[in-house]
Amino acid sequence: MSGGATSGGNQSTTTTTSLPAWATPYAKDYLGAVFGQVFPGQTPYSSTTGGGGGVAGNPQNTYGSSLSLAQMPAGLNQSVAPFTDFQNTGLQLGGQQTGAAQNLADIGANTVGQYASGGMLGPNPYLNSYYNSAALPLSQQFAYSTDPALMAQAQQAGAFNSSGFQQAQGLQQAALAQGLGTLGANIYEPAYQFESGQALNAAQNSPNAVAGLYQPSQQLYGLGSAEQQQNQNVLNTNYQNAVTQANWPFNLLSQFGSALGQATGGAGKSVSVGPSPGVAGGMK
Repeated sequence: MSGGATSGGNQSTTTTTSLPAWATPYAKDYLGAVFGQVFPGQTPYSSTTGGGGGVAGNPQNTYGSSLSLAQMPAGLNQSVAPFTDFQNTGLQLGGQQTGAAQNLADIGANTVGQYASGGMLGPNPYLNSYYNSAALPLSQQFAYSTDPALMAQAQQAGAFNSSGFQQAQGLQQAALAQGLGTLGANIYEPAYQFESGQALNAAQNSPNAVAGLYQPSQQLYGLGSAEQQQNQNVLNTNYQNAVTQANWPFNLLSQFGSALGQATGGAGKSVSVGPSPGVAGGMK
């Protein structure tokens, strides 16, 4: 209810706005329903009961105690989907591969460093061993067959240590040296080119090899991420449903309040008060 008064001379006008009588029960029910939602299980305060109506900002119920607001429903607490089994396994597998990946990365980096510094241009112990194994039969054939037979022939001819013998022996030694040289060239050059190329390619490809070690764990983690996202979608949907359920009564009450205001249309009445009859010139 609202009212205002104006005075001019001996006449005053008072305007009073109030709900129609038929709407009063609905308004009371509406406020009661809102009160029940905001202060569930509590009795509304009243100026005619023991509560005394309370003080603004600190309303009192009929028993004289402060009103308590409704607690937030537990369903409104948001949740985060935990890691799935796939994700946990992927993380563990990735951690286990880190040592092997680091070792492979170190080997690749060291090999690239050796090529960059020229370290691979020196003797190759593996090729040396291979060459020595291949050259041994030629050396043994000369030492135990060719040279002894040549010396025996020269001795039988009485020309041992002669110029002819020395020339023949020199030719055999030159043939041995040429054979060893050809053997070395056939072994070292193609083997060095092939092996150095393979080693450098492997070193340069080591980042891909390192990444390949993590592929299984990454794939597994990716599957787990998809599963976790679906779990999170379920949690988010449950949360939104809980919000909708919690707001549902207030949405209905808001619609009802709007309808009540539209139905009453702010009905009011105006009352004018003038001078009392028989009193000339107004009150003295």
